[in-house]
Amino acid sequence: MKNQIRYNILDNLKIELNTSKNTFNLLPEELFLMAARKNKKRSFLFVSKVLGKHIPVDPKLSILVGKLLGNEYMKKVSGIKVQSTNDIVRVINKEQGINEIYPSVLNDTLDLPQKTIFIGFAETATALGHLVFSCFKRNAYYIHTTREEIIDYKHPIKFEEEHSHATAHYLYPMDFDIIESDSPIVFIDDEITTGKTTLNIIEAIQKKYPRKEYTIISILDWRKDTDKLLFKKVEEKLNIRINVISLLSGNIKIEQDRVSNLEIKSSAKKNNTKDIDVKTIYLDLKFQSSVKKVESFKPYLELSGRFGINSSSNRILNKQLREKGEFLKKYIRKGKNTLCMGTGEFMYIPMVLSSYLGDGVKYQSTTRSPIYPFDKIDYGVKNVFKFDSLEDKEIENYFYNVPIGFYDELFLFLERKFSQQKMKSLLDAIKTLEIKNINIVVLSEK
Repeated sequence: MKNQIRYNILDNLKIELNTSKNTFNLLPEELFLMAARKNKKRSFLFVSKVLGKHIPVDPKLSILVGKLLGNEYMKKVSGIKVQSTNDIVRVINKEQGINEIYPSVLNDTLDLPQKTIFIGFAETATALGHLVFSCFKRNAYYIHTTREEIIDYKHPIKFEEEHSHATAHYLYPMDFDIIESDSPIVFIDDEITTGKTTLNIIEAIQKKYPRKEYTIISILDWRKDTDKLLFKKVEEKLNIRINVISLLSGNIKIEQDRVSNLEIKSSAKKNNTKDIDVKTIYLDLKFQSSVKKVESFKPYLELSGRFGINSSSNRILNKQLREKGEFLKKYIRKGKNTLCMGTGEFMYIPMVLSSYLGDGVKYQSTTRSPIYPFDKIDYGVKNVFKFDSLEDKEIENYFYNVPIGFYDELFLFLERKFSQQKMKSLLDAIKTLEIKNINIVVLSEK
């Protein structure tokens, strides 16, 4: 396996990756591709092939990757190597089929030795964080950060993601007892470039709710020596310990950093929409919170992870997701090639539902991350579809890498109901995909 890989990403954007640690000999090309994004602070992007965000994937693969990270955390806190680890690695490297090991791995939950708080980072890692948390039978609590500013909520924890296109993050915990405890906190992200985002949230939490230990779990870790030194300084300054667990680590050398004269041009084409069948299905999870973004919006789901969820509530949620997913498979699904789509930060619940729909299913989520499309081999974004955010029409959203005419059915999963006016832009984009059967699945009451 190469320890050094050069990427001519796009235009005059070129980087070199040097791998220093790869415990499981994972193939980098099975974990990610590279792309260029519209961002003055950081122009390159690791486009994950296992997260179900920008690239459609088998949802079971994403679930297994979450399990692998959970296994690694268990190994760190207990010293015990979990048996399913090697099987998952073989699946990621395409040496073994998913269906051969998936049922046994799914039921292989772990016992945490102490109460632990898991925090997933929005937007990309909300599902990944929930998947890691779901590995544990008890003693676990999960919450994800959000970029949504919720007017109803009075005292959020706020911090900044400096390199991002949307820098402000919030935490809205409903149960402050666990946050105020001295339980260790585990952050989950898909990729660490400098680690500054995590240091920002550690300092924000430590000011209000001090504790002794934090852990960061990530698929990729590209921190330079200077970044690692900054971690040491924060540890000394706050008198804490910060552990880092990753599947692949090394460093990045930017050889050229310029993307010029490019635009994010939509791949949507006008087509005949008369033959498209659009249905709306309500799958009431019965877990609506009292919290709304603003008065005109329907409430959020209580157990999505946005407001915090514990192990026992998660078992109830996962049982309902299995029942609802099996219902969709038996009574609603018609297609052989089915695309399932989450929206923004709402990723975990749609992903798990999708995993019960059978074979021939791919899952991905919409995003607010602006990425330049270019149809070339080994580039992470082949095409792009733009639409107005369901939450705020002033914010442009996207979905990527959906070949026109490839799928015969689509499930669009929504956390709550939106008006026809708010839905129009997204539905117009979806209708250009030449998918005949479109199912809008709303996870709250009618």
